[in-house]
Amino acid sequence: MKDGTENNFISVEMAPMEGITTAVYRSVYRKWFEGTDRMYTPFLVANQTHKFKTREKKEIGSCPPDLVPQILTDRAEHFVWALRELQKAGFCEVNLNAGCPSATVTTKKKGAGMLADINALRSFLDEVFIIKEREDLPEISVKTRVGVSSYSEAKEIADLYAAYPFSKVIVHPRIRDDLYNNTPSPDAFNIFYERIPNEILVFNGDLRTTEDVRKIREIFPGLSHIMVGRGLLADPFLPKRILRCEDTGGDVFSVDEKKTLLGFLEELYEEYERELSEGTAVLKMKDLWNFMEVSFPEQKKQLKAIRKSRSGSEYRMAVRSIFF
Repeated sequence: MKDGTENNFISVEMAPMEGITTAVYRSVYRKWFEGTDRMYTPFLVANQTHKFKTREKKEIGSCPPDLVPQILTDRAEHFVWALRELQKAGFCEVNLNAGCPSATVTTKKKGAGMLADINALRSFLDEVFIIKEREDLPEISVKTRVGVSSYSEAKEIADLYAAYPFSKVIVHPRIRDDLYNNTPSPDAFNIFYERIPNEILVFNGDLRTTEDVRKIREIFPGLSHIMVGRGLLADPFLPKRILRCEDTGGDVFSVDEKKTLLGFLEELYEEYERELSEGTAVLKMKDLWNFMEVSFPEQKKQLKAIRKSRSGSEYRMAVRSIFF
């Protein structure tokens, strides 16, 4: 571990969660909660068509200063196309997805599949950064796993990233084969911590409480950036709690927090229904509740009613029964 004085500053970033942290979710979240410095879009695909799909265009339809688009591709030419397009849209940073562990992604050598061939990834980065500097394109960050099938791959991957001028290196210290099982490895993250400047290094993985963050920062005192995903979905107040070093105590949510959370959930449903349809909006909210239900361990009957709801009215009634 690096020696050094503990860094009290902490920046909290919202992880990209496919199908969940959409433009609608992010917009409503900003209105009701605080504490996040940056948000990342679920990945946008850059391929030979050199066109974003209609759904993807909605993700980048506006350009708030805290938003970073994430790109999934295995070809440098496609990533450069995305850099140029996103620069036209006003974005100053673009994130490379080198971490998605889904088999449908990795079998195409995308996401965490890029880590299987370090020479190919080096060639990709060489081409991208040469063109970026020549054309003054947006900054590039990367979100990565620490290997594909073995933690022994971490050193070579960290050394590779250290050789390029990334604006951020976001490390999820699991290997691809872990998917979301097992525990993120502090030892693997330390390999990056020793090689990547603290000011651009971000820890991501299983940070669900302020205590989780405290423990990680005890191990890595120079760490000043963290990314939260499932923990934020379960407890939208988590970024603020982290910044204020607040624990929830006995109950997950206070009375005032429950009022805020209900208001957020009702507005989010309304926005989804307005943009999509009643049935699709209910399905989108059920997807979110798959993460949120851990915050309501005593509400099994009400949670079952949410899962069984078919209409908007059934869904809303089930949700309100949790809060009243």
